[in-house]
Amino acid sequence: MIAPWLRSTWAELWARRQADRMPHALLLAGPQGLGKRAFASALMHALLCQQPGAEGFACGHCRACQLLAAQTHADGMRITFGLRDDGKPRTEIIVEQIRALCESITRTAGRGGWRVVLIDPADALNRNAANALLKTLEEPEANVLIVLLADQPGRLPATIISRCQRIAINLPSRALALDWLQQQGIDASVAAESLALADGNPGEALGLAAPAARERVDEVVADIEAIAAGHETYAIASRWADEHADGRLRTLARLLTAALRPVQPNAAPAILRLRQVLAEADFVRLNAAWEQCNFVRNQLDSPLRKDLQILEVLQRLRSSLAR
Repeated sequence: MIAPWLRSTWAELWARRQADRMPHALLLAGPQGLGKRAFASALMHALLCQQPGAEGFACGHCRACQLLAAQTHADGMRITFGLRDDGKPRTEIIVEQIRALCESITRTAGRGGWRVVLIDPADALNRNAANALLKTLEEPEANVLIVLLADQPGRLPATIISRCQRIAINLPSRALALDWLQQQGIDASVAAESLALADGNPGEALGLAAPAARERVDEVVADIEAIAAGHETYAIASRWADEHADGRLRTLARLLTAALRPVQPNAAPAILRLRQVLAEADFVRLNAAWEQCNFVRNQLDSPLRKDLQILEVLQRLRSSLAR
């Protein structure tokens, strides 16, 4: 089921389908957590379903829907990270994947209707893969829809973007996000606190509302308070490196962002505690710590020692707090 804030987008797109005016390529662009992947999957199912409902959603029971559920429908294709020779996932989509896709979509549809391709994450296409895809976008096949999903659409070549109809997936209103979170079984006060920490992103807020995530937030704030009080940073860095390094760094970046913005309604107690710690911080140095935090998150899988990378982040944070 698609998110309620995407219902109007769905209705507009399905109206185009009914009028036989579907584009040959879509770019669903927006932050992770707003439902674009569920939207794209629902669109694939709807176009391939043999008996879609009045609103366009797949029936879930026909032969095509059964094949899609089993991931064996020949006309529903998904391109994502493949495996390297050593069995580990790649970090980019490579040209061989796109060439194989291009060969596949030139064939007649296996069941005589649409062929739908989801490329996710499209912003991970390497240069050669993007160039190969561009040729297909420039010469579209009939009844083929290529859907590109991108959390960071700015990483896509302008030539790719210009050949797709872009659908911006934006943050919903606070009221709609809170209502959705409560429908997921989240307590109203927890939903409000989590949404504030997630900067209005309901999907991210849902993850932050989990007990383990809330506990991690409290632990990170306690560690920042300890650093401000003069405690040794290496012991904290070592502990972070040993367990949930990326999660802790991501939490730190979120907390710093939230704490430096104007106080939001129902701000989490953790944010209010952190605001007190940061009240006299040097903003330039604090911003450098935030940038280093995000940089290190992208380097955690490198051969560099995690503890030393995290230590640099925490030392920059300490420097910003020095009176």
